[in-house]
Amino acid sequence: MQVSVICTVKNEEKSISNLLNSLLTQSKFPDEIIIVDGHSKDNTVKIINSYISKGHPIKLIIPEIIPNISEGRNIAIKNAKYDYIASTDAGCVLTEDWLLNLLNPFKDSTVDVVGGFYETYTKTNFDEMIKSFTYPSLDKILKNPEKFLPSSRCIAFKRRCWELVGGYPENLYTGEDTLFDLKLKKLGCKFVFEPKALVYWNLRPKFIDVLKQHYLYAVGDGKTGAFLTKIILEIYLPIILTLTFLIGGFFESIYWLILIILIIPYFSLVILINNIKNLTLIKLFYIIIIVMVINLSRAFGFSIGTLKRIRLMNYE
Repeated sequence: MQVSVICTVKNEEKSISNLLNSLLTQSKFPDEIIIVDGHSKDNTVKIINSYISKGHPIKLIIPEIIPNISEGRNIAIKNAKYDYIASTDAGCVLTEDWLLNLLNPFKDSTVDVVGGFYETYTKTNFDEMIKSFTYPSLDKILKNPEKFLPSSRCIAFKRRCWELVGGYPENLYTGEDTLFDLKLKKLGCKFVFEPKALVYWNLRPKFIDVLKQHYLYAVGDGKTGAFLTKIILEIYLPIILTLTFLIGGFFESIYWLILIILIIPYFSLVILINNIKNLTLIKLFYIIIIVMVINLSRAFGFSIGTLKRIRLMNYE
């Protein structure tokens, strides 16, 4: 089973060597590695070329026009030789059997897409809380694996499936892999979740970077119109109720009491759903701050993305 591994990079001099080293030590060696660079201004290209000069099967493509992530992935796949495509991202470190485990389900010829799992490195309690509330846990996915939408940092698919949906959606800057997955599912492509196909990657180093990341994710979701009901129930509704009772309390203090009564079961449910163990006061403080601020960031991003989608529809 011959496979092309694709990746897009931009200004990844600090992480590209870790990714390439983990790719080049796979138990199932990639038949080719295609990297599309988004006009890096650091030493990323120089580092990649140093690997190429040693004879490693890496093809580096630098398009004339700076590509977004979708365009970069599509360019890589167009230049790929093989019918099985595996995708990962810069900033990731792949476990030794990542590619082997990602390809094994294709022994069943009816399988079209295989999604792997991604684990984040955490250093502090704050990191651990961010991870718990912003990325899916393995336990959650295994309860309902057919609903899991794999990230393109850890996915493999048949080329014909990519062709069927017209490739990655190039009009999206973020959320492109979610829409790609949804289109594949809509056309009846068979997905399999393989948790042993595992990659590790780092959280954003600063909380403000985490907020920006989730804002951009939400902009992408707003542009696609994906998860509208989920966003309304889980993000907009709690924000609207909080603001309503908070403002109402300035007129009648009973509203503040109602708000407190509602907040306790809300955060209890959040803690239960996310399986937070060994709860301490500092962890509870982190939970409240992270959930509130990230939800505000998502609400704002989804609203911006929705407005852009509506504007585009009106323009068309």
